Amino acid sequence: MVKDVWFGIHVPPEGRDFQEMQRICQAVEMNGFDLFTVTDHLMNMRNPSGRGNHPLECWTTLAGLAAVTDRIKLAPLVSCYGYRRPTVLAKMATTIDIISKGRLVFGIGAGWHEAEFNGFMGRFPPARERLRGLRETIEICTHMFTHERTTHHGSLYQVDNVLNSPQPIQKPIPIMIGGGGEKVTLKIAARYADISHFFTNNVDTLAHKLAVLEDHCNNVGRSYHEIRKGTSMDLLVGNTQAEAEQKLKQRAKTLGTTQAAVRTRLGAGFGTPDMVTEAIMEYVDRGIGLITFSFTGVDNISLFSEKILPHFR
Repeated sequence: MVKDVWFGIHVPPEGRDFQEMQRICQAVEMNGFDLFTVTDHLMNMRNPSGRGNHPLECWTTLAGLAAVTDRIKLAPLVSCYGYRRPTVLAKMATTIDIISKGRLVFGIGAGWHEAEFNGFMGRFPPARERLRGLRETIEICTHMFTHERTTHHGSLYQVDNVLNSPQPIQKPIPIMIGGGGEKVTLKIAARYADISHFFTNNVDTLAHKLAVLEDHCNNVGRSYHEIRKGTSMDLLVGNTQAEAEQKLKQRAKTLGTTQAAVRTRLGAGFGTPDMVTEAIMEYVDRGIGLITFSFTGVDNISLFSEKILPHFR
């Protein structure tokens, strides 16, 4: 059973050069966080046709970060199955696990960005095909992570005696499946995931998702408690309520939206250290074993590390 809690910081590399990604990642590591994650996108998520703020590529960024860090786990949150052949993806992940000396978490999902699929892959597969591709990718990569030779004959991918050598440091590399789709994605997570990661900033929705995952685990004969359950939050914390409110006001101005909209998205990640600690405790009590916070500045991660993290260590 998962008894400890991981805390991570999530940083999309959109509009950031590698030097900035390195500085943030090393600061996150220095502040005692467990995991550093990046998005797997090939163009700006919200403005794919715009001229600026397009991202560095996910896996090569992770390889660079693996070489300049020592302790923190690294992961895509999450990688799209369809942007690379599963065999090549497994080799890439294996290499990063070796570079990092066993710190990779293999985050994988079905993908959703239609413009990216069309632009880089030539077509946007229907949801049913993407979910089938996710399942087959996990099957192929999981086998390649633990065997030098892999054969797989599926409906989308044909693999004949492919070699994966050298093998990764971790045996096996943890699989983190992203997405909260109740009919298929959480069923795939129940069968294959070491970590099931989905977004919710509402404890009632969280309870429902966890119940669905547990039902799928029962149906496939897997212990629900073997799986670390993860979710994401924004993080905006101040030493006082007034300081937190000032940060909220500035954040809304930066994003060009209302304070109410930002506050709704923040959920449990907003307030004083005591407020955030209490809210996180409720998530942990309900079974969450990983929280990834969206990066909102070094001051927030420093304050979290100093005032909140010790309650969970």
